[in-house]
Amino acid sequence: MKLLVTGGAGRLGTELIRNITARGHSVRAFDLPQVPWEALKEVPNVEVFKGDITQPSYVSEACEDVEGVFHLAALLPPRSEANSALTMKVNVEGTRNVIEALKDRPEAPLILASSISTYGPTADVKPPINESSPQMAHNNYSKSKIEAERIVRASGNPHVVLRIAPIAVADLIELPNVIPYRADQRVEFVYVGDAAQALHSAFERREAWGGTFNIAGGKSWQMTGSEYIERFYGALGVDVEPHYSEVYTAVDWYDTSRGSFLGYQIVTFNGFIEKLKTVAEQLGLR
Repeated sequence: MKLLVTGGAGRLGTELIRNITARGHSVRAFDLPQVPWEALKEVPNVEVFKGDITQPSYVSEACEDVEGVFHLAALLPPRSEANSALTMKVNVEGTRNVIEALKDRPEAPLILASSISTYGPTADVKPPINESSPQMAHNNYSKSKIEAERIVRASGNPHVVLRIAPIAVADLIELPNVIPYRADQRVEFVYVGDAAQALHSAFERREAWGGTFNIAGGKSWQMTGSEYIERFYGALGVDVEPHYSEVYTAVDWYDTSRGSFLGYQIVTFNGFIEKLKTVAEQLGLR
C-alpha cells in the first residue's frame, strides 16, 4: 500500500511517515524543494516528491497510484498572517488541487489536518470545547482552514477532518518574544507522536470516515498557559522570562471523547515532561 503525505518534511509529517512505514506501508512524501528533508533520509520505504501544492500538475502526479492522502501541507501562523492571498492559495486552493487529483480515485480517503484554531477565541465559553461548537474565522489561518474543511466535506471522497490542537515536541524550542496565549488562559497541547497516531488511525478505522474530530492531549494536558511554559522549560532546566499575550487567543480545553476510539492519547503530560528531561540531559542542560 502506498500513501501520500503532503507537508511530509515537516515535524508532524515526518512523525506520521515514520508511523506509517513502521507498519509496512510505503509513503510518497510531498513538500517544497527548499525545505529540510534530512529527517526522512534514514526512513525506509519513502519516496521523496518535491513540488508545490499550489500547482495542479505537481499534485496530480503526486496522487498517482496512492490509496490514501494525508493532507498536512499548509501555511501556518505567523507566516499565514502576513499574506492573506498566499494563505488562501496554499491552504484552500492547495486542498482543492488534492481533491481534483483524487477525482479518478474515488475510493482513496482524504485525511485533512485542520485546526482547533477554527473555533476562535473561546475563553468566555464553558469548557471543554466539542466538535459542535461554532467555528469563527478570526484570522487568515482559521478562515482558510474552515474553507478547506468545507470543500473536503463537499468533495464526495471518503474523508476525515481532524481539528488538531497545538503540537508539542520534546526539544529545546526558542521562547517566542510573545507567548501566543495569556498566562491565565486554558491551554491544551498534543504530543507530536500522538497527533501522528490519530492521523494514521483515522485512515485505518473506516468508522472514522465522514467524521470530524478534535485531536488534543487529554485531561493531563489541560492547564493554564503559565503552567505549561513553566513546566516545559523547567523540565529542560532553562530559565526563561516569558511575555504572554494580553488577549485571549484561539486555544482552550477540548472534548476529545468523540475521537477516543482512534486510540491516540498515549503520552500523558507527565510522560512528555520525562521526554523533555531526557533531551535536557542529552544537551547537558541538567
